[in-house]
Amino acid sequence: MKPKRSKWWFAAFIGIPVLYFAAQFLPFYHSGETLLPSLWSVFWFPEENEQTINFVALFHHGFRINDLSFALLSTQLSAIFLVIISLILKGNGAVAFLTGCWGLFGLYSFLTTRALSFSRVMVYGGIAGILMLLIFLSAVVVSVIYLGGLYKNYMKNVLIVKEAEQSAS
Repeated sequence: MKPKRSKWWFAAFIGIPVLYFAAQFLPFYHSGETLLPSLWSVFWFPEENEQTINFVALFHHGFRINDLSFALLSTQLSAIFLVIISLILKGNGAVAFLTGCWGLFGLYSFLTTRALSFSRVMVYGGIAGILMLLIFLSAVVVSVIYLGGLYKNYMKNVLIVKEAEQSAS
């Protein structure tokens, strides 16, 4: 991509995982009587949010807080890795590819986790889950746009080389 715009891509590749971490502190499920606990609070302090966990269990038979562990821990750890790689490589094609892979992995893990996927309970306040899905989708879209631009520049350079070879012959 063009060097002038590389700082915007760098900001996008850093900003998407950071927004993911911020979304975990937004309200998760509203259980009626308590305040709106965040997804982070429900996952890391389940003893303080027992009413919310019981509320989610009403809609998802056999729900346990451990059901969220794969979707949350794996995406959190890979987001930390992605931020570190983005800082080291400064927003090049490898970072775009890893961001897209992280987005696809996040979409898969959240859509296969019953308490986070779209269901009747989202009506009661699953704003954090919806925003996280949008963040993962934006990671995929930004990655595709960046890699598409790289491919377009590559094909333009290939055409220039071919024209130079033909004119030299």
